Amino acid sequence: MNEQFDNLPWHDANLKSLYIDRQSPGEHDIVRVVVEWPDTLEMSSIEFYDCYALNARMNFGIVVDESILQAICVTDSSELKDIREKWLKIDVNLNGLKCYRIITNSTNSIIEIFSMGFQVV
Repeated sequence: MNEQFDNLPWHDANLKSLYIDRQSPGEHDIVRVVVEWPDTLEMSSIEFYDCYALNARMNFGIVVDESILQAICVTDSSELKDIREKWLKIDVNLNGLKCYRIITNSTNSIIEIFSMGFQVV
């Protein structure tokens, strides 16, 4: 699944929106990113499911599309380790947790979604 995420045509795609769905908190925590792909200009919704954390450092005020420099799936980091350890204390095993990191060109923003997986909708 990491390769599938990393191989999407992220470079120069445009980030159109970011949704946080907490209608069923703790049961179905979902983050959706709507992306316009560079070559086709078609839009897709990338849905991250079983989310455990979200970090977003977004820079606003620049009048330009939010183009993506790169997006990668990270399986080992200090943040992932901290989240896994925190949940393990209450007997929740998050060995499959990943960090999906999106970095933008236009505003040098970084979005990190910590979830068990994703699907293109």
